[in-house]
Amino acid sequence: MNSSTTSYQQTGYFSKLIIDYLNGDEKLSSFYNLPFNIESFVQLIDQRKSMPINRVALVESLQTQYQGVAISELTNSNILKLSSENTFTVITGHQLNLFTGPLYFIYKIISAINLAKSLKNNYPEFDFVPVYWMATEDHDFEEINHFNFFGKKVELPKTQQGAVGKMKLAGIQDVLNQLNEILGNRPQTEEILKLFSFFYSEEKTFTEATRAFVNHLFGKHGLVIIDGDDTVLKKQMIGEFKSELTLQQNAKIINETTAKLEALGYKSQITPRDINLFYLQNNSRERIVFEDGKYQVLNTSISFTEQEILVELEKFPERFSPNVALRPMYQEKILPNLAYIGGGGELAYWFQLKQMFDVNHISFPILVLRNSALIIDEGSKKRLDKIGVSVMQLFGDTDLFINRFLKEGADVVLDLKNEENEIALIFNEMITKAGKIDATLKPMISAELQKTLKTIQNIDGRLIKAEKQKEEVTINQIKNIKEKLFPKGSLQERQENLVLLFLLIGFDAIDLLIAELNPLEQEFKLIEILFSVFTRNATDSTYFSHIFFTD
Repeated sequence: MNSSTTSYQQTGYFSKLIIDYLNGDEKLSSFYNLPFNIESFVQLIDQRKSMPINRVALVESLQTQYQGVAISELTNSNILKLSSENTFTVITGHQLNLFTGPLYFIYKIISAINLAKSLKNNYPEFDFVPVYWMATEDHDFEEINHFNFFGKKVELPKTQQGAVGKMKLAGIQDVLNQLNEILGNRPQTEEILKLFSFFYSEEKTFTEATRAFVNHLFGKHGLVIIDGDDTVLKKQMIGEFKSELTLQQNAKIINETTAKLEALGYKSQITPRDINLFYLQNNSRERIVFEDGKYQVLNTSISFTEQEILVELEKFPERFSPNVALRPMYQEKILPNLAYIGGGGELAYWFQLKQMFDVNHISFPILVLRNSALIIDEGSKKRLDKIGVSVMQLFGDTDLFINRFLKEGADVVLDLKNEENEIALIFNEMITKAGKIDATLKPMISAELQKTLKTIQNIDGRLIKAEKQKEEVTINQIKNIKEKLFPKGSLQERQENLVLLFLLIGFDAIDLLIAELNPLEQEFKLIEILFSVFTRNATDSTYFSHIFFTD
C-alpha cells in the first residue's frame, strides 16, 4: 500500500470554519480552549486535575456495561486505569449506525486510538484511554438504520419507537439477505455475512450489537466503549440538569456565542432549545418544554410542576436525556477527558458551546479533526495512470475538469481565448475611430462586439462537444472512476461502508489503517491499494475464522 497526503483545503470538501481552525486563525481563538498540538495537552492536564470526577462511579458503570462482552486484556486494563488520577481519555462519539454505517465511523475511532498512543509516547508519566461514546439515546432512526454499499442503500425497516439503543434488531435477516444479493458470489461473501450475523441478530438491541461489534474490531487496541444511558453516570449530572430545567440559561449563552460566530461569516450548526432535555421512557424520547407554568413532555399526557419534575430528576435521573447541545457537557463532566475527535460538522457545533462550558465550570476539551482518507483500488489507479490523470485532479467539479483535460490533451488548441482577445482589440480600435467621427456609433459597435464574442463562445462549446464525442471512451472512464472514488459527488468515507475495506484490503484492514492514519498530521490521506488480499487468502477459511473470531 502506498500513501500520500494533501491539505484539507486542497480537497474542497471542508468548510471555511474548519480550514481557519486548522490554520490557527486568531479570530477563532475565543471559541475553543487550547489549540490542537501536542504541547497543549500538558496544559489541559493541569486544568483537568482541578476539576475532579467520580472515577469510582465511572469504572463501576463501565464494568457493568461490559458484562457479557468478551473483553480484551488491554481494554480491561484501560478501564481499571481510569481509577487513577493520572489517567485521561480522548473521546470520539457516533450514532449506532447499522454495521457501523459510513467509513468515517471507523476513521473516528482509529483517530482516537492513535491520538492516545501519541500522547502516551510524549507524556509517559500519564495514561491515555481511547473512548467511543455510543449515542444510544438518539431517536433519529432514519439516520442509523442503513448503510450504503456499491451505490445501493441497505436498510432496516422501523418497527419500534423511542431511543434507538433500546430497539431490537427486528428484520435484520432481511438486511443480511440484501447484502448477500449485492455481494453476489465473491469468494469473501460468506465470511462477511458470517461476521455480521455473528454480532447482529433479532434478539439483540442496537446498543448490544454495536458494543459487541465495535469491541471486536477495536478491543485489542484498548478501546473503551461507553453508554451514557446509565443511571449511575447521570446521577453526576443532576445539578446541571436541574439548572437546565429551572434557569434555562444555556440556550441564551449558546445563542450569544452563535451570533458572534455568524458575525465572523461562519454558519451555525445547531439551534439550542430553551430546555435541552428529553424525557426518556422505554418506547419514547420526547422533548421537555415549559408551558403554562408546567413542564410538559411533548406528544404525551405527562406534565410536572417544578417541584414534581425536580423530585422526578432526583429519583430517576436516567429518564432525563440531553440533546446535542447538552450532551457534550455531560460527557466532559463524567470523563477525565482531554480531546474530542469529530468531523467538520461536529467540531463546528462545539465552537458554539465554549462559553456555556465556561459558565458551567466544566473543562472544554481540545478539538481534533478526525482523520479522513480516500482508499484507491489498484484497478482505478492503473486506469488513471493509463489516461494520464492523477487522483488529486478528480477532486472538484467533474465537468470542469473534463473540459480542462480535453483542452490540454487535444491535437489542436480548443481554447479560443486568444481569438476573443484579438477580435476585442479590433473592435476597440473601431470604437476609437468611430468616436472621433460620430460618438453615437460607439454603442452600436460595442453591441456588435458582444454578439461576435458570443458567437466565438458558441464555437468554443461546439469544439469541446466534438472533442468529447471523439474522446467518449476516455471521458466515460474518468466519470466512472470519479463515481467509484467519490460516490454521489461526495467523499468516499461518507458513502461507503466497512465492507469496502474488507473487499479492498482484507479482514485485517483495521490494523493496516491504524498504521497509516495519524491525527497529528491534520492532512487528508490518499491510500493506494497495490494488491488484493484475497488473491492470497480467498480459499483459506482458517485464515478468515482466525481474523473474525480470535481476540
